[in-house]
Amino acid sequence: ATEVASQANVTVTETTISRILWGDEQTVVMLENNDAIACKLLVGADGANSFVRNQAAFPLTFKDYGHTAIVANLRCDEPHGGVARQVFTPSGPLALLPMADPNLVSIVWSQEKDNAAALLSLDDRAFCAALTATCNAALGTMALATERFHFPLVMRYARQWLKTGGLILGDAAHTIHPLAGQGANLGMQDAFALADCLRDLEAAGKPFYRYRYLRPWERERKAQALKMVAAMEGFKQLFAGDDPLKKLVRGVGLMATDSLPGVKDRWVAQAMGL
Repeated sequence: ATEVASQANVTVTETTISRILWGDEQTVVMLENNDAIACKLLVGADGANSFVRNQAAFPLTFKDYGHTAIVANLRCDEPHGGVARQVFTPSGPLALLPMADPNLVSIVWSQEKDNAAALLSLDDRAFCAALTATCNAALGTMALATERFHFPLVMRYARQWLKTGGLILGDAAHTIHPLAGQGANLGMQDAFALADCLRDLEAAGKPFYRYRYLRPWERERKAQALKMVAAMEGFKQLFAGDDPLKKLVRGVGLMATDSLPGVKDRWVAQAMGL
C-alpha cells in the first residue's frame, strides 16, 4: 500500500463505493463520502466477494470444495531457509510459506470441514503440537505469532469479465483451491497481460475502454483461468484420500517432475506465466 501511495499518478481514497454508473464513454463511481470519480475504464480487483462484479451483473459459477482453510503466522525454532514446504494429508494439504523473518512462516492448512473445526477448537499449544506433528517437525517447534483465521474454500469463476467501461481480474474473476499456491500468480498474470494490452491500445490510438478492443485480453485470461481451475480440481482429487494407488501415482509423478530434464523448468515457467 505504501508503494502504491508513493506513485505520482496514483490517488488513494479511503472510503467505499456505494454505486457504479456504467456508460459508453465514461464510468462514474459513486463513493460513500458523497464524492464521485469518473473514468474511462474501471478495473475491479476487489477480491472474491467483488462489489464491482456484482454491480456489473457478471454471472458466476461456483463450487464448494468442502474444505476450510486455516491461516496464521508462526514462529519456528529452525530457520525456513527461504523454502516453501507442503505436506499432503488424506484430509487436505498444509503449506508452510517463508516470510522475510528467517524464523517466521505463514501457513495455509486446508482441511475437510469437520477436521478443520476440530483443529480450530484446540487451544494454541495443542494446535501448534498438531501442526508440528503434521509437518514432521520440519522447522522444529512452532508457536503462533498471530491469531488463527479460517474461511471456506470455494471455487468461483465469473463467466463474464468485461464490459465497455469496466472489467474484473484476479480473485474478483476467479478463485481456486490453494493446493498449489497459484491463485495469486494467476491474478498477477491477469494484471500484467492487461497492462500490455492497454499499452498497445494506447500506442495504436484506439479507445482502450471499449469491449471490442479488450475482448482478446478477456478471452486469453479466461482460457488460462479455466486451465488452472481444471488443474487444481485434478490435483485435489489426486492428492485426496489415502488410496495406495494414488500414493504410487503421486510419488512417481513428483519424482519424474523433479528428475526429468526440462520438465520442472516448464512447470516453473508455467506457474510464473513466462
